[in-house]
Amino acid sequence: MILMKELSGKKRRSRMKRYICDEIVKGATHVRNQMPCQDNKRIVEISDKIAIIAVADGHGSSKCPRSDRGSMIAVNSFYEVMKNYLKVYGEDEAGLSNLITFLNREGDMRFAQDVCEEWQARVKQSFYKNKVDGMTDEDGNIKWSSVFSLYGTTLLGMLVTDSFVFSFQIGDGDISVVTKDEVAPLVEPEKFLGTETHSLSKPDAWRKAVASVRRREMESKEPYMYILSTDGFANSYTSDEEYQKTCKDYLQMIQEHGAETVQANLKNWLTETSELGCGDDITVVMVYFTGE
Repeated sequence: MILMKELSGKKRRSRMKRYICDEIVKGATHVRNQMPCQDNKRIVEISDKIAIIAVADGHGSSKCPRSDRGSMIAVNSFYEVMKNYLKVYGEDEAGLSNLITFLNREGDMRFAQDVCEEWQARVKQSFYKNKVDGMTDEDGNIKWSSVFSLYGTTLLGMLVTDSFVFSFQIGDGDISVVTKDEVAPLVEPEKFLGTETHSLSKPDAWRKAVASVRRREMESKEPYMYILSTDGFANSYTSDEEYQKTCKDYLQMIQEHGAETVQANLKNWLTETSELGCGDDITVVMVYFTGE
């Protein structure tokens, strides 16, 4: 069972307005080496109360030549699975109340299994359309574990409602809540040294999923945001402190200059971050809330 973070005391429902700023930039190293961007994202604002967000980072190694496609399949898989859950449970208050109970109990198990199964099914469809040699055993059967490795990717996902936020992650990257005072992780995946990471391509990838449910009544009335980013963002800073300072700076810029202004400049800012940092692709999605 995953941890639901409760707020003691009087409950109140958030009435804050939501803005989303998002961007993908190809890493400076990939630009120099003429490699495709490995990151993908999908953002669907279903209503002013509900949004589904997914971000993925293909591994990009020689063992994963189709990982850019794998990351696209990953974000679409998260969206489709979550959309189906919303359809089954309903988007009204009672339905979302039941959904939060399910996700709190099964977010890192049954839901994770559904996402991984959807990804594998879509990868199979992609492979059937464009097969490569060397993916069958001596009896002519397709070695699906080898096929999945071609499409290796991470996945970060979020469901934002007016009452709670569900965060989901397989592999590296960051999902955090940002206020003017702190940057706090919403999920804490296992950390590795170097470039190693958990992957959707593993047969039991769902076992490596981490998830959390956080009631939005925990947040202050001050403007705040949730941020999802691939590892190229945090890895471009010399320390966690520098990364956290940048997250707070983005929050302050949205608050002072507006989401439209930040969105208009985000591509240039992230391009510079990659050039001065680790050189990897960078994807950032900021879900900003304000009472104004």
